[in-house]
Amino acid sequence: MSEQPIVSVRGEAVLEVDPEIARVSVTIAARDSDRTKALRLLNERGQGIDDIIRGFGDAIDKVETAAVHVSPQLKNRKPQERISGYIATVHHTVTVVDFSRLGELIAVIADQDLVEVAGPWWALRPDSTTHRRARIEAAHDAVRRARDYAEAVGSHLLDLVELADTQLLSDGRGFAEPFAMAAATGVRSRQAAAAPEEFTYDIAPAMQVVRASVEARFTMAKPNLTNIAAGAAVG
Repeated sequence: MSEQPIVSVRGEAVLEVDPEIARVSVTIAARDSDRTKALRLLNERGQGIDDIIRGFGDAIDKVETAAVHVSPQLKNRKPQERISGYIATVHHTVTVVDFSRLGELIAVIADQDLVEVAGPWWALRPDSTTHRRARIEAAHDAVRRARDYAEAVGSHLLDLVELADTQLLSDGRGFAEPFAMAAATGVRSRQAAAAPEEFTYDIAPAMQVVRASVEARFTMAKPNLTNIAAGAAVG
């Protein structure tokens, strides 16, 4: 008895959804001829930024410190290693969930001395249910495609043989995961052009594109190619 015919397909899904979080990079700097004073000044400015962020309450999801950097500044055109002062910086990443206050946050922080603001970078949460939705829709698309191919040759699907992420079927060609493409807009400033109470950035969230794909193999009934062949001959 001959084996059942196999139909192999790739199912795909593309979802366009609103972002769930926005990340803003904040860099605080301080300079002084004395290293201790530079660090003290950096600490004071950092506390000021912390107070501003706390004032936004639940609009902020979390604040992460990416790096602290302290370096001497050497005098120019001198063969000796003569230090003219020190520069100290600290880099924070602020994750915002209330986009209605995002422009206000950027404007207020950018108004502070020797502060650089960049962002926002839009994204979905790592555990976003959107990724699951995309995978499910990709699987449904695979079934629809396989059914279309089977019907096109006068057959119908019988059973699922294999279902896997793209390039992960039994031939072992590799692996590919669903991914999100996050658009980003940026605003960089050391001093704001106007006071925060008079100005705020008007920021519109960028839509996120989430893609997923799967590969599947199905058995199908023996095709009936007689009518197809006859139709082709008449045409």
